[in-house]
Amino acid sequence: MIDPIFTPAIMLRDYAWQVLKLNMPDVWNESEYGGMVPVVAAAEEPDLSQYTGPIIIYGYALSGTGLISDLNNGSITFAIYDTDNRRLNKTLMILKAAFERHDESARYVNNHTTAKAGSWIGLRFTNINIGFVEGGSPETTEAGRQSGLINIRFSYVADYNVQLPS
Repeated sequence: MIDPIFTPAIMLRDYAWQVLKLNMPDVWNESEYGGMVPVVAAAEEPDLSQYTGPIIIYGYALSGTGLISDLNNGSITFAIYDTDNRRLNKTLMILKAAFERHDESARYVNNHTTAKAGSWIGLRFTNINIGFVEGGSPETTEAGRQSGLINIRFSYVADYNVQLPS
């Protein structure tokens, strides 16, 4: 069983961060952000406003399938903000490649989360794929950050440790 504090979004965020660090270590590393991971939920965005490097803000939605009670669906959207269009596009394509392979992507994420040991046991992905990728948008201010979006869809099974009244 898994603690309800762990959502599929937290696991996908962690996996995406590891993928980016492996593929763009000169850009995506904690030392450039005061030891913080620059992939945060929308409510945490102000914590990163002081840094000039690229940042990623995410939001997610979850739903049941209605057909199989244990199977759930969801999606997470990463909004990448960067002043460098080529770096923004490279980030988008790396994430696309990491999450577009359906059950193979789910296997890679599950292997990563299993390596986290105890705390993440109880949530398994069955399918992960790309909903859409939206390339860089125009800057809102001169020399400002551009944004790109990637939406990742997923199916998962979770055994949350929740007590119910009798």
